[in-house]
Amino acid sequence: MSSVPATRTPTEAALQSLRGELKGAIFRNINGFFAKYFEGRSWSAVVHNKLQEPKSAKIVGGLSAGVPGIAQFDPLVKWLAEFQTMLFAADQANFRFHSQPLADTGSTPGAVIYLETSDIQSAAGSTRMFGEFHHDSAPVMVDDDDDVLRFCERPRQVFEVQSARCFVHGFLVRGTTLEFWVFDRSGAYSSETLDLAQRPDLLVRTLASYALMSDEEAGFNTFVKRPAPGPDSHVTFHPRDTFHLGPELIATADYIVGPGTTCYVASTSTIGEPDTVVKFCWRDEEELTEVRLLKRAHERNAWGVIQLRGYQDLVSIAYLRQGLHFPQPFVNRTFSCVATTLLGRPIRQFTSITELLEVLRDLIGALQSLYVKARILHRDVAIKNVIITPQHSVDSPKGVLLDFNCSLDLDNVRPIKALVGSDGFMAIGILFGEPHTYRHDLESLFYVFLWIAIANDRVHDEATDILKGISNTSRLWKWCTMDFGAVGRDKVADMSPEGFEGILDEFSSDFVPLRGLAKKLHALIFPVRDGEIFTGTETDQVAVQRVYEGMADAFNRSALAFQS
Repeated sequence: MSSVPATRTPTEAALQSLRGELKGAIFRNINGFFAKYFEGRSWSAVVHNKLQEPKSAKIVGGLSAGVPGIAQFDPLVKWLAEFQTMLFAADQANFRFHSQPLADTGSTPGAVIYLETSDIQSAAGSTRMFGEFHHDSAPVMVDDDDDVLRFCERPRQVFEVQSARCFVHGFLVRGTTLEFWVFDRSGAYSSETLDLAQRPDLLVRTLASYALMSDEEAGFNTFVKRPAPGPDSHVTFHPRDTFHLGPELIATADYIVGPGTTCYVASTSTIGEPDTVVKFCWRDEEELTEVRLLKRAHERNAWGVIQLRGYQDLVSIAYLRQGLHFPQPFVNRTFSCVATTLLGRPIRQFTSITELLEVLRDLIGALQSLYVKARILHRDVAIKNVIITPQHSVDSPKGVLLDFNCSLDLDNVRPIKALVGSDGFMAIGILFGEPHTYRHDLESLFYVFLWIAIANDRVHDEATDILKGISNTSRLWKWCTMDFGAVGRDKVADMSPEGFEGILDEFSSDFVPLRGLAKKLHALIFPVRDGEIFTGTETDQVAVQRVYEGMADAFNRSALAFQS
């Protein structure tokens, strides 16, 4: 086990992000933790018997005696090598412990270890569990302490690579105190603090337990089946509905707490062309809204919408935490898998201006069909949620709407949060807390056009990532802060006749010829009344049809002009 470079220290921005993400979602000293994860398991007797063998008992005694010194990196490497030789037989060579010195964080030095599987190449992608060792003699009890947040950065890195994972095990040793941790999509929680001075063999026993846990017990997503080591994997909804997953993820989540949306391209055979998206997501609603609304859209012949091919609820946070006693309620998310078609390219990967304009034209038609025929509002129109699809017929759409997790059923309106959408793309009315209407979806699509026209970014989907590639003086920077009221006021200013001229001045060179189109769209979305732009919603059928058809016609005429 060779020495490796020190782990990178999280930036202050990363720590601040974790602090906000985990606020109110960290629970310490959870009653029942040790019993749930380490007692009464199928391998519990195996661990006990293994460590009691005459050959192992002497090694266990030596390892237990060496626990106080292993926060130092070199002694830890030697300790783990001896432990690994004792525990893993030749047929378990695919498991290994990997260790790294902790980078200097201003705290006392220490080390981190990972239990890995050797059949996956990337470090975080092979991680089954992790642990940290520090010289400090007392545990840190403040949840937002920087050392705790640095500790939480490790499972965040695991989730970033293993985005469809259910949870991650970890432990934290400070001096002779030991805490066990679990991280899931609703937060983090730990065991009571244990004293290694009183039970020096405890670390040996629990590391052996981690190594013998099944994939499900270790927190892996076992709905994804891998018949043999290697890249081939699949999911099955029914005996005849099997989808083979491609090796590349087309969407992943770089955080701990949240929906953890993860998307694979898939096909119905190992040699077939991908034609399906398989999405894993942790929703915080009891009902699978996306599935119900996709069925509704299909039944009512909505056009330009992805089609449902299979779905299944897998597990909930409440089930995963069953038997534990928390001091206050937590967000109970449900893990589900949804397979949909059509498969296409992100809208940012348009091959020509003409194609982009035709896609935007068809997306207007999709929003209109969704609203008029299916009585559904999308509510999260953004660059990441629209794609370019291959045309199978003259009448098939070139642009299709994705992700209906936030969509609203107008025939079954329930009390919901008004503020729904993606940073940079939310309509002005939504930012001010108004109920969502059809016009807000159109306004968001207008912002999609503006973001593309200004940034012309062919790589990124999220507004915060796109901003990194444009001027710091761009007006778009003010569209992406957590002060939603301020964003709303800035957008009102930018959509005023005078402010919009400034937006047009930011168009990238390829899009300068489309300033006229932008003005036509602006006039339809933000008509000026009594000297001010109108941001409300007209519900008269004539007015509704005028804005939908007016925007679609504007995109279509511009597309035809670029073709000629």
